[in-house]
Amino acid sequence: MKTMSKFSQAALAGAAIAMAVGGAVSPAFAQRDAAYEQARQSGQVGEKMDGYLGVVGSGNAALRAMVDDINIKRRAVYAEKAKAANATLEEYAFTSGCLLISRTVPGEKYQAPDGSWQTRTSAPPMRDSRCP
Repeated sequence: MKTMSKFSQAALAGAAIAMAVGGAVSPAFAQRDAAYEQARQSGQVGEKMDGYLGVVGSGNAALRAMVDDINIKRRAVYAEKAKAANATLEEYAFTSGCLLISRTVPGEKYQAPDGSWQTRTSAPPMRDSRCP
């Protein structure tokens, strides 16, 4: 991500506030089902820094399809909320990624700033320095 202008920083801050008040991706999370929960708890999927869910490793076709479906729903929510917050889709998604990673619980996977998959411990997750 390139260096953000003061406008972009303000939009990102606005997006963070909107998410904190209104929920980052509550409609996407409403889609959680047993297969998603099992994949999350078993470390087959994890939160990415870009705000989307990722497959850890190769995964199978069903897992990839589930992740794709969740990400399509997330993108729709991000686009709507970014517009309302006067932010770009990418800024809003990135801020969502920061918050979603911070909300992981021990044992869940997340993407570290270097792009590697990490397993959350009782310590705070590693987050990008640009996270609000």
